[in-house]
Amino acid sequence: MKQFIAATVLAVSTGLFCSPPPSFAQDVDPTGVTEEGVPGEAVEPSQGASEVEKAIDQAEEDAESGLPAEFTIKFGDSYDWLRLTSGEWLKGELHWMREKDIEFDSDKLDLLTFSWSKVSQLHSPRVNTFVFEEKIDVVGRAVITKEKVIIETAEGVVSYPRDQLLTILEGAKRERNWWSTKLGVGLSANAGNTNQGQLNLHWDLVRADPRTRSAISYDGTFGYSNREQNVNRHLGEAGVTVYHSKRLFFSPASAQFLNDRFQNLKLRATPGAGVGVHVIDTKKVEWDLGGALGYQYTRFLSTATGVDNPQNDGFISFHTYADFDFTDDVELKIDWLTNVVYTQIGLTNHIGTANFSVEITDIFDLETTFKFYRTERPPPRADGTVPKRNDYQLIVSLALEIG
Repeated sequence: MKQFIAATVLAVSTGLFCSPPPSFAQDVDPTGVTEEGVPGEAVEPSQGASEVEKAIDQAEEDAESGLPAEFTIKFGDSYDWLRLTSGEWLKGELHWMREKDIEFDSDKLDLLTFSWSKVSQLHSPRVNTFVFEEKIDVVGRAVITKEKVIIETAEGVVSYPRDQLLTILEGAKRERNWWSTKLGVGLSANAGNTNQGQLNLHWDLVRADPRTRSAISYDGTFGYSNREQNVNRHLGEAGVTVYHSKRLFFSPASAQFLNDRFQNLKLRATPGAGVGVHVIDTKKVEWDLGGALGYQYTRFLSTATGVDNPQNDGFISFHTYADFDFTDDVELKIDWLTNVVYTQIGLTNHIGTANFSVEITDIFDLETTFKFYRTERPPPRADGTVPKRNDYQLIVSLALEIG
């Protein structure tokens, strides 16, 4: 699932299942999962696919007939193998599967990212963390068929329906696996008859474990024209989202902070809490809807006589997020947030974003972003002028993503 975030993102784990230490006297790795059943050396490439296929078929057959506690999966090779729905096999190392995508480091094709729906079978003799619905996490080695996920744990072999699998994380659960960051920079300039320029910065820091997501982000825009500043905007967001099920999630804490000199805003802060649902969740399209209640604090740079400064209000927010994966490398995200300020309807505000990205390499994306900011009835400044209701922004940037 791609993140639904208006300023919401996750951060607290609840009720996770962890495998206890092994109770049998076989050689084990640090996670407590036995290494018995894994070939000591890699199988010859010409025989690898057939050996792996035999191992998967045998594990599926054994799972059907019931598994004793001491059962060990007999793997066909020491490498990870996956079979595509086209019938082709890939040999290498599984990095992760999440949000309906899989990252696989192929021996011959290098690092690949593609849709999980294209994978028919998976053979993984290395220890990974498998995350399922109902807050179930299992650590172990596994084979995955079209219908089942069969995992060898420290306590024995367990089996789950494949359609309940949400995520695969490389290795046992480690804190470093939950973190990622993204930095985007856009720059434009003109000199000569017209002297103008604009710098755009975007930064995200995310911690996403199997149950929650926490994030902070910053958007900054600085611009000038003929040596006069004409843009100075800073938008910060922070929040926590906890996923209750595949459809329902909660945002116990979220906040947005906006400073915009030319909107006459020294600070607009909107902390709140809410709930959301995944309306559509397919491999190509995702659509989320959510709402929240919160408090809005607004301090203006200057105000006309008779206008309170600062102002304290309540709001109801409505949020929608959509994600369209046209191909494995091309993506469009649309995000819209409305804060209806019921105690001061004229301060009702909206922020909309459309982001189109094309993956250039594993860590670099080329992005085009359109942003829209609106305040329904901005109060007049001290000099009597009134800020315009709408601001529009188009950004072309290069983004670096790590994690």
